Amino acid sequence: MAQIQSAIAQLTLFGTAGLYVGGKRVPLRSKSLAILYYLAIEGPISRAAMAELLWEHSSARQNLRVELHELRHTLRKLGIVAFEDRRDPLVLPPGIVLDTTPRTGQILEGLERVSDSFREWLAGLRGRTTQVDEQPAEQIHAQASELAREIDPPFLLIVKGSPLAGFKTFALQLAREMGLPFIEGVEGSATAVRYLPLPQTEAQVKKVLKDDKSVWILPTAPFGEDHSTLLELRAQWPADRARFVTLQPLSWPAVVEGPLQDLPFERAAEIYLRSGGDAAHLKHLLELYRSGQEELPLPQQVRAAYQRESRFLSYPARLALERLSVHPGTLSDGLIEALEAHEHLDELERRGWLAYDDEWYFASEPARRVLYQALQPGRRAEYHRAAARYFAAKGDLIARYHHELAADPERRSIEPPENLPPWARAVWGLEKGEDGGNARVEGLEPLEEIFSEAPEMRGDGWGVYDKRFYFVRNGPPYRDNELVFPGADEPVLIRIKGRGFVENVLGIGLDGERVPLRLQVGRRPLVIFAPVSREVALEGVTLLPVRRFEAWVVVPQGQKLRFASAAERAVVEFTLDVYRVRGAPEEAGLARVPA
Repeated sequence: MAQIQSAIAQLTLFGTAGLYVGGKRVPLRSKSLAILYYLAIEGPISRAAMAELLWEHSSARQNLRVELHELRHTLRKLGIVAFEDRRDPLVLPPGIVLDTTPRTGQILEGLERVSDSFREWLAGLRGRTTQVDEQPAEQIHAQASELAREIDPPFLLIVKGSPLAGFKTFALQLAREMGLPFIEGVEGSATAVRYLPLPQTEAQVKKVLKDDKSVWILPTAPFGEDHSTLLELRAQWPADRARFVTLQPLSWPAVVEGPLQDLPFERAAEIYLRSGGDAAHLKHLLELYRSGQEELPLPQQVRAAYQRESRFLSYPARLALERLSVHPGTLSDGLIEALEAHEHLDELERRGWLAYDDEWYFASEPARRVLYQALQPGRRAEYHRAAARYFAAKGDLIARYHHELAADPERRSIEPPENLPPWARAVWGLEKGEDGGNARVEGLEPLEEIFSEAPEMRGDGWGVYDKRFYFVRNGPPYRDNELVFPGADEPVLIRIKGRGFVENVLGIGLDGERVPLRLQVGRRPLVIFAPVSREVALEGVTLLPVRRFEAWVVVPQGQKLRFASAAERAVVEFTLDVYRVRGAPEEAGLARVPA
């Protein structure tokens, strides 16, 4: 009978497992059904892996051949050509589809006794939060794909990430990439990618140590110390067959070209910084945004995930951590004392909540935000007032004002600090700038566009995608950074066009020095892109609005173009086009070019 092009047989996902044609159940043995269901849900699998999954003994390959022969014979009667050759891996025959229509009953009822390993795979399938069509975030997909090319069983992966990092999703994707079954737990003996969620028991670790066939994935606590059972496993497992893996957050390009691509830039940047690139956190924020909420509340799922982790702290340390969360910058010893957290620093550092680099800071900015948003309003105001008193006594007016305004949002008047840098005074409206603005070079026209050599990226935060350069920072530590374009062998005219979203305390940062983006030609500062509403001409430098900007810059022969950011929290991106030009002056400067 000729093969029918359209699907003629359905495997029902919910309720009693079975293959149906025209509403009638096709009589099949349970292991034949198990083969079809596995291929429909997980995709191709090697014959060896399928045999182990279903039989778990030395004659497994022979038994699989017999089962495939019987299954092939039955399907041929339905007009479905299947398993006609010895193709490896096995694939789902054309003409069979998975029917995911919701029905009463569990997934794949009746297949629990196929084998111990299949039962464990089935239990994991039933426990997945999203079902068959679960798709991993781009970063997780990429990490799993790379690992699949580098490892083979037996292997141990110790995986670390945020509380919402998607450990199981990573394990599922690795199983798909390696062409192995995914099994959650230690039962059965089939070769598989096996996932052991927290907390791992001593009995489970002993089973892992006896296994020499599977890839084991064990997550560690996002915040906290490894359990003794995991330490024992690491001590006894061969070092050359183990690896530590940190699940990476989504990058800015991944979200702006993916889940946030239809959002306004400012909103996309805000959601990205709030989530820290965590795919699940970002998804919950996006759902709230699409529901029409202007001020995005803390998603309940995110609150629960972080509060669950904080429960592993002692109660006094947890309260100290909450007090520290009101300060959005680095934590000086004096502030830590003022917020009564000093005696808990060792525990908070040991368990991964705080880190130290000249000063203390939160190891995870999204974690700090979650803890802060979860505070009751009265307690939050009390902590802000305590911080404000400390900064007032210290004479640090910007930090004092920040905490006073947070404690009392109705307050509007603040006394400007002395000795603010000119750009910061302009942001606060205290510096109007020079009349007429800084001089522009007139009469230049860009000629043909020329190739620009790739810039050097120094420090953290810089990247490039789709011909756009971008900078992302999300809280401390505030390390130096630069994007440096090499000098051209002739004078050039450069157009810089971009946009930025900046979250500096009071617009200028806690120390008044948090310039969102600075442009230098050679070593001469030329432009500061800042949260101003219009161009402001200062002595030797021009302020342009960072929200949307376009500037033409004359760059003399051989001089480098340098960008740097000192922002506390920001997403800035821009394009840079280089043109030949005639009659350029010998000094760098902004140019006025007709549209």
